[in-house]
Amino acid sequence: MENKLPPAAERVTQLETRIAYLEDTVETLNQELATVSSEFRLAKEALQHMYRRMEQIQSNDSGIANPADEPPPPHY
Repeated sequence: MENKLPPAAERVTQLETRIAYLEDTVETLNQELATVSSEFRLAKEALQHMYRRMEQIQSNDSGIANPADEPPPPHY
């Protein structure tokens, strides 16, 4: 005689296997989301730093004159 599970027990085993697979998938996706979130935060901070630096360069306090305020070259 074969040792075969009844249909209901077989179905439960299949469902348990699927649940274990889905739990693993959720955990993997959660780890990836945490990584992407961290990378996004770093990129956002870098962009904010570059924006502040550009504003600083464009301000008069940086010592760089506005080209529109410069007199034309002598050959004009």
